Parts: sequence; C-alpha cells; structure tokens
Amino acid sequence: MPLGPTLDVIPYVSADEYSVQMTIIPTVTEFLGYDDPGKFVVQTQVGGGTPLTAQLPLPHFRLREVVTSVTVWDAQTVVMGGLITDSVSKTKDKVPLLGDMPLVGRFFRSESSQKSKKNLMIFVTPTIINPDGTRYHSDEEMPFLQSIPPRAVTQ
Repeated sequence: MPLGPTLDVIPYVSADEYSVQMTIIPTVTEFLGYDDPGKFVVQTQVGGGTPLTAQLPLPHFRLREVVTSVTVWDAQTVVMGGLITDSVSKTKDKVPLLGDMPLVGRFFRSESSQKSKKNLMIFVTPTIINPDGTRYHSDEEMPFLQSIPPRAVTQ
C-alpha cells in the first residue's frame, strides 16, 4: 500500500488549444499503528497437524483525499491547499522507582504535550508540448497576454 502523498492528474487540452482542463486528485495516506485485535484469532492448520492460533494485529490507516476540477491557461500554475493535519503528541517521563512512589512520586514525573500543524500545498503547471517535446505555444502567443495593454513608461 503506498504511504505518504500521491497526486493523480487527468489533463485534457481544450478545443481552443490554449487551455488545459484538469481533474486533480491529491491523496495522503498515513499509517497510524495497529488496532487491538480483541477477540479476533487467526487459526490455520498445516499438513493435518495441530492447528496454529495467533492474534492478528490489524493495521490502521488514515486516508485524506480531495477531488477538484480546474481549467487553466497553458504553462500557468494552479495552487491547491487545504490538506491540513493537526496533531498532538503527549510525552510522559519519570524517574524509575521514585516516580512510582505515592505522594512524593509526582515530583519525579513530568508530562508534556506538543502540537504541530501541517498544510500540504500542491503546485501544478500544465504545459502543452509538441511530439518532439518542445512547447506548443510561446509566451508571446498566449491570448491572455494579447489583451493586456503595454506598460506605460514614465520618467
């Protein structure tokens, strides 16, 4: 099973040949640990001998996925965010034996918690290319640049 971030992009060049329609599917898969198997016991029998029994710890994963569609000009960048993770880790520490003593043991123990927040940012820049690998359009050919008036030069 793939762990960590994966990105699936399904691009289509629009009929105008200047824009790209994309379906973008970022996925983050995290391994959280093993669940308590509880009463679930695996049994197997090999070669007619005595059955083998074992408790099977089941893996626990977290899957976060977003599906979005966007249309963007050739060689322009799409920025996506929002796959945010908040986590709190708690740490307990103690001095052996002294931390277990009643009443005075609390002076030999400590507890702390640490918060962390992560935001996954994704940048996708589609570029339409020719079969030989060169760009299909130069920057000067793009329609959005032709509608912008040239900058006035002031002195």
